[in-house]
Amino acid sequence: MYGYSASADRRGGVTSLVERQYTNGNLDRGWMQLLRKLFPAPGEDAKPVALSSFRSDSSNLDMVRAVAVLSVFFAHLHDITVGHQLLLGWHFAQMGVLIFFVHTSMVLMLSLERTKLEGKALFGAFYVRRFFRLYPLSMFCVTVAMVLSRAPDLAHPVRHWKWTEYLFNLTLTTNLTYTDIMVGGLWTLPIEVQMYLTLPFLFLFGRVVPRGVLFLLWAAAIPVALVQLHTTDRLNVLAYAPCFISGVIAWKLSLTVPRRLPGWLWPAGFVATWPFFFLATHENDMYYRWAFCFALGLTIPWFQEIPFRPVKAVAHVVAKYSYGIYLSHIAVMMWSVTLPASTPVRWALFVVLAVISPVAMYHLIEHPLIVVGQKVAGRMFPTPAARQRSLKKEPAIAG
Repeated sequence: MYGYSASADRRGGVTSLVERQYTNGNLDRGWMQLLRKLFPAPGEDAKPVALSSFRSDSSNLDMVRAVAVLSVFFAHLHDITVGHQLLLGWHFAQMGVLIFFVHTSMVLMLSLERTKLEGKALFGAFYVRRFFRLYPLSMFCVTVAMVLSRAPDLAHPVRHWKWTEYLFNLTLTTNLTYTDIMVGGLWTLPIEVQMYLTLPFLFLFGRVVPRGVLFLLWAAAIPVALVQLHTTDRLNVLAYAPCFISGVIAWKLSLTVPRRLPGWLWPAGFVATWPFFFLATHENDMYYRWAFCFALGLTIPWFQEIPFRPVKAVAHVVAKYSYGIYLSHIAVMMWSVTLPASTPVRWALFVVLAVISPVAMYHLIEHPLIVVGQKVAGRMFPTPAARQRSLKKEPAIAG
């Protein structure tokens, strides 16, 4: 066994420890080369890596996110206003969640790529930014539900929550503790948070291995997911691992495949993946979920950016406010439906609140805290460019 030492850290941390293990015969050459790629020593010349053809302002990805949240929105709107659920509505609501998972993992791969960070800085900055991105708004919504004693259940909208339930909803650990969710749609957020823990590892792994290895990883995640489905619901994140890995595959493909298909075909290409899930039934749907996510991940990288300006503008706005739409829409719908007023008044109030709520939450809570997260991550884990700028600003020491 080899303990940690300060000299090892100065010589490169993980990489130097790996070198000593290799020298003593504990690691073969292949594993050492892989670990050196994953955890390069500081100052070590790294081989240039390919960059994705997608950018943070991709209209295609905006459209994916917009369709995801609108699918959930209108499926729930039908269920709440009509009073029962149709199979088609269930398909759209669940498909929206799956699209979110694929989109999220691909976008976060792009985010990790843009930081140009390595080692603990990459991990630390990622986790700090994700905390400030996800938690403040969800904590606000959960707190409102706690204060107002509201539940996302049309049959029993009033519920006095226990403090333990409040705590587990605040921390997004409801799936680990079998706790009822206090906000409609919140069940997906614990899954996302738990998958976030693995995404930096998948990024480091994915950028150095052939894309075929990621296909094998996706296939290997299937039996793991099946075991989870037959054991415990506490680890339901494993059931959706193939969905998140599909987003990683989409990012990996975007590093190398040419975007040859015209952008005006992108909406049709996107919709063409939907039947993979629309064939699913309530009783046996996980295989269809995995197939749909895999198909979507394989489809995204091939299309050029959509050229239709009105569609791009609408998709960008909906994507911008999508998190607030997702967390607020069920509460707004339930309040509007139960309001003692005429139907036209209820619908008018619903439309106004459905628009104002996510916009207000974005500008008052979500975006300001995103900026705070970026600043905190930047100070704790500065990028190479930021360190260079800081060195240039330091005054020269007189000799």
